[in-house]
Parts: sequence; structure tokens; C-alpha cells
Amino acid sequence: MAVARQPQSNAMLYTVITFVALFLIAAILAVVFYLKSEEWRNLHQDTQAEIANLASAKELRSLPAFIGAKDRRLSYLGQTVDYLDQSYQILTGSLPAETSAEAKLLDLKAKYADLLVSAGEGMGFATDANGPGTFRIIMVYKNKLDQKKQTANQLTQQLDDLHAEYDLARKAGMEKEQELLLQIGTEQTKADSVQESYNQLRDLMDKKTTEQVQMLMAQRDEAIDEKSSTKQELLATLSKLNITQRRMQDALGKLDIIKPRPKEDVAAYKPDGNIITIETSSNIVFLNIGSKDKVYPGLTFSVYDRNAPIPTDGKGKAEIEVFDVDQNTSVARIMKSAKRNPIMEDDIIVNLIWDSRATNSFVVAGEFDFDGDGAVDSDGTTKVKQLIENWDGRVETAVTIDTDFVVLGSPPRLLSKPGYDVIESDPMAMDKYEDSLKAYDAYREVKLQAKDLYVPVFGIRRFFNFIGYESMASR
Repeated sequence: MAVARQPQSNAMLYTVITFVALFLIAAILAVVFYLKSEEWRNLHQDTQAEIANLASAKELRSLPAFIGAKDRRLSYLGQTVDYLDQSYQILTGSLPAETSAEAKLLDLKAKYADLLVSAGEGMGFATDANGPGTFRIIMVYKNKLDQKKQTANQLTQQLDDLHAEYDLARKAGMEKEQELLLQIGTEQTKADSVQESYNQLRDLMDKKTTEQVQMLMAQRDEAIDEKSSTKQELLATLSKLNITQRRMQDALGKLDIIKPRPKEDVAAYKPDGNIITIETSSNIVFLNIGSKDKVYPGLTFSVYDRNAPIPTDGKGKAEIEVFDVDQNTSVARIMKSAKRNPIMEDDIIVNLIWDSRATNSFVVAGEFDFDGDGAVDSDGTTKVKQLIENWDGRVETAVTIDTDFVVLGSPPRLLSKPGYDVIESDPMAMDKYEDSLKAYDAYREVKLQAKDLYVPVFGIRRFFNFIGYESMASR
């Protein structure tokens, strides 16, 4: 019986073994699953912590609305980084390096700080509590650039106008040159005619030397006789002239008692124009004279009350300088003005040098303190002459009956006559002394001639007052 049941026992044994093996396999799988589930749970917790660091649950739910359109190839974080790189490129003009977002932001902050420093003061950024921002800085610089372009265009227009004026002057100069060349040709023709006459006379003298000498000697004798007669007549005329001058001086003295003569410098008190309008806010005035009156930019005037006489010292209530000229009017800036006596409409303007109808003649003598610092300027006389010529005046070397005004400075310093010891140490000492003596004598001569011919004499400060140049000369 036992032997017959052996196959059944083996089958059960196999069954048990199989069951045990399956149980072991299931146990192992359970342990493996448990370990994997723990690993996955830890991984899930770590992932949740990382996600929480990246964004809160509310932010995760708002990611599509917060970030906007997303490239399918990128994550939301990758899209944000791409947007940051694009912003960096917009602000700097170049792609950022492969660094962290913090490093990119620090780089942008450094560039922004450098931009503010380079902007400097006076750009109006100090009033911005949170900083001006890159775009506002760009707009401010754009506005500044537009202003510079506008100024450059204005300067270009002015340069074109100057070129046009230069071309006109050059054309006039060429016409004058042609005229002078024609005159030179005419004079050359006359010179050739004189040369021909001279040659004929020389030939005649070569042929008839003796006759010519006798004739010249006869002419000389006649000239001597005529000269003696003329000398006698001249002496008689001088005697009569002295008597006449004494009588005229007596008559003038009596006439001065009855009716005093007018002032010598009455011409200096002649108005040159009037104030039309005043713009106090712009510190400018409009004048009733323009280019047809020969007004040009840079011309200065003294301003005087319309209902009061011009003071004898020429000191006006204001000084103006023309900067824009139309045909019949001009515009001037106010260089100096009395606060208690402002410029009014119809006030008169005067410039001693400038005249719309004539060219005034001046004689300048002496030494001048041009800028009013109390010291004589080495080039003071040159500056005064240049000022007169720049404003269409004419400078003469001596006083004549045609002289309009004399500008007199302080007398030239007269050096002491050097002795032998000074001449030995300085060979040029005598020349310097003689030069100073000549300058001093010339100064006295101008002063005496002006007095004898009743020519108005102006000191440098009174001269500046009558041309509205006192404030500009001191600068």
C-alpha cells in the first residue's frame, strides 16, 4: 500500500515546493515593491519640495496666464528664461552669457548704473524716485539729440547765409578789381604818353643844349623876380590876415556875449532811431531801423529817455546789441539796463560811430584803458581804431576841417632824456626817448588842432557811453 501511494506523495511534495517557491517570490516581490514605493514616495516628496521652491500652488495654477504663450519645445521655466534672455538682448543689444538669472540681473544693474553715471547731472533724472528707466533715458537723449540737430540745422543755415554774403562780397571785390585794372590800364597809357613826351624833350635837349640852358636861365631869372614879388605880396597878405584874425576874435568875443555859440559836440546828440516794442520776458527790444538803414548784427546803441535831453556824459539808461536785422526793423538784446528807469517805447537810441547816411571821420590819440581795470592797455589804441572801422567809421591820422570827432586818451608817457651812462648800457635808449617825444608832440598837436578847429573831443568812457559799449568793453 505504501509503495502504491508514492507518486501521489511526490505530487504533493512538488505542489508544496511550488507553493513555497511562489510564496518566496511573492514575498521578495512585495519587499522589492515596498522598497520601490518608498523610493518613489521619497522622490515624490523631493519633487513636491522642488516644485514648491519653484512656485506655489496658486502660482502653478496661474502659470499659463502669468507666462503667456509658450513654445511647445520649452517648459514654462524654459520659456521664462527665454523671455529673460530676450529682455537682456533688447536692453544691451547682445545675448547674455550662459549664466544664472541672478548673474544676468546683476550684469544689467551694473550696466544701468554705468548709464546713469554717464548721463551726468542736468538731465532731470534726479527727480525720479525709482530711477528714470532705460527707455526714459533713451527718450531724453533722443530729445537732446533732436535739439542738437535743430541747432546744427540753424547753424548750417547761418553758415549758408554767410557763404552767400561772402559770394556777394567776393563778386563785388572781383568787379572792383576789374575796375581797378581798367584804371591801372588807363594810368599806364598816361604814363606811356608822359614817357614819350619825356623822350621827346630829352632828344630836344640833346640837340639844343646851349639854347635850352640859356632859356632855362632866363626862366630862372624870371622866376626869381616873380618869387620876390610874390614874397612881398605874401608878407602883405599875412599882415592883413593877422589884422583880420584879431578883428574876428574881437567880434567872436562880442558875439559870444550876445549869443553863445552852439556846442562843439552837438552832432553826438543826434538820435539814430527809436524803440518800437519791448519784450521784458525775452529781454529784447525792436528798433525802427533795419538793413535799408545799414544796420547789421553786432551793432550797439545807448538808450535815452524820449522826453529828456541826452546827458553831456553820454551815459544812457540802457545798452543794447543788435542780433537780428530785417529790411525796416531790427531786434536787439538788452545788455545793460537801469532797474529804476526801464526801457520804454519811443525811447531814442544813439551810436556816435555809426550813421545811416554818412561815414564819420575820427582821429584817435593817446593811451587807453579799454577794459576799465585802471591800467593802460598796450593795444588800447588799436582796439579803439578797430572798433571805429568795424562800425563803418573812418580813422584819420591828423585833425582837419573834415574831422567829425576826436577820441583822446591819456597823454603818452614822456621818457627822460638819457645820459651817456644810460646810452652805454642801452644803445636804444636815445631812440626810445625820441619815439616817446614824437608820440607826446603828436598827442599835443591833435589836442591843439581839435581846439582850434572846434572838433568835438571825447574821452574813452564818454566815447563808450555814446556808442553803448561800456559793459561790453569791460568784459
